[in-house]
Amino acid sequence: CSFLPPLCEKHLDSEILAGLAIAIIMDGSQTFLIEIQALCLSGSTGSRQVHGIQLKRADMIISVLIKQAGLPLQEHAVFFNFVSGLALAETAGDLAIAAAICSCCLEIPILNDIAFIGEIDLGGELRMVPRMEKRVYTVTKLGFRMCIVPKVAEKALGTEGFEKMEVVGCRNLKDIINTVFPNLMRRSQ
Repeated sequence: CSFLPPLCEKHLDSEILAGLAIAIIMDGSQTFLIEIQALCLSGSTGSRQVHGIQLKRADMIISVLIKQAGLPLQEHAVFFNFVSGLALAETAGDLAIAAAICSCCLEIPILNDIAFIGEIDLGGELRMVPRMEKRVYTVTKLGFRMCIVPKVAEKALGTEGFEKMEVVGCRNLKDIINTVFPNLMRRSQ
């Protein structure tokens, strides 16, 4: 397995980390953890700059975040990038892309010991990707505290071999927001 280290490993409670998320992707039989960076700027509607993923896929993820999660991204310019310039050819990075965009839009950082695996469909539901067990095993081996996966994957994986890490299954984007940003309601009050 390969791990491309996050750019910011210090100051986990700082605003600096807002907009960063870790994705687990595969190229052949090799597993890679990559950092996704997102930037959302209000007042610059419709502008999109994406690197490492097809623009159509990025537009779909952003549209689903607007429709299914209620994020006001139509009022934002959205930019995202994969650290180290990798290009994503599979849908396993969808959750991490969505989480990074949510983090930046909500201005709430994601701790760097949480990883994301899964695909997003047009209804905002989360779907399994191939070789889920190998991906989660890699995350466990690297010492991550939590891995967010589709609910179906959580049931299929069980807990065998993942005792040191919490595998959290989510049904949809709203579940992810409630899981990753649990203090959102307290913060807005």
